[in-house]
Amino acid sequence: MNRALWKSRTSGLLAGLGSALLLAACSPAAKVIDPLSQLRQLDGAVVWQQEYRFVPPPAPWQLIDLDEDDYSIAFMKLCNDGYPCQSTLAYAEEPFGYSLDFEERQTEFFKRFLWASRVNFAAPELRKVKIAGQDGLEAITIGVEPVLKHKVRCKILFFRRGERVVAFYYTQWRDEGKSFDIADEADFDRFAESFGFLQPSFYERLFAKSP
Repeated sequence: MNRALWKSRTSGLLAGLGSALLLAACSPAAKVIDPLSQLRQLDGAVVWQQEYRFVPPPAPWQLIDLDEDDYSIAFMKLCNDGYPCQSTLAYAEEPFGYSLDFEERQTEFFKRFLWASRVNFAAPELRKVKIAGQDGLEAITIGVEPVLKHKVRCKILFFRRGERVVAFYYTQWRDEGKSFDIADEADFDRFAESFGFLQPSFYERLFAKSP
């Protein structure tokens, strides 16, 4: 599948998948399965595709199977208040946009992020941070879906892997009258802090071989 098309479909999926997961969880035949059990190390960390090492968020966070040929990793968590009460955290090798400048990239990112959900984003709060030992940019904003009266808190962490910009992102959906849960965002922060790279990326290896 074309990667741009896949990313567009994924944005819509992350916005609407919660109801389907909720139905599955309520089914009497539903079983709790740890899809990462065979990848876990003795310290609880997971080695993914022999390229990434991270500590996954605890249950009831669930791994989302986005695309078996893609190295992006995402988890979703539902809460008892029903849809749209859900959170998502992920690592993205190719976040929306093309610019190598962090501030320009976040502008590009929010033009396409969650486009299928008709979200109106407030201007993000930007803060320079250190991620994986290097300079990065944190962008936090709240978006509002004006028809269904849903809101979403977003936190994006942009940093570099080689010359390319990569990102961690977090979303939490709530009804406009509900409060956001800071515990979910703390799980996201721990996931990002635990993340490491075991080998150079495909692009780093490709550029290293270029004349």
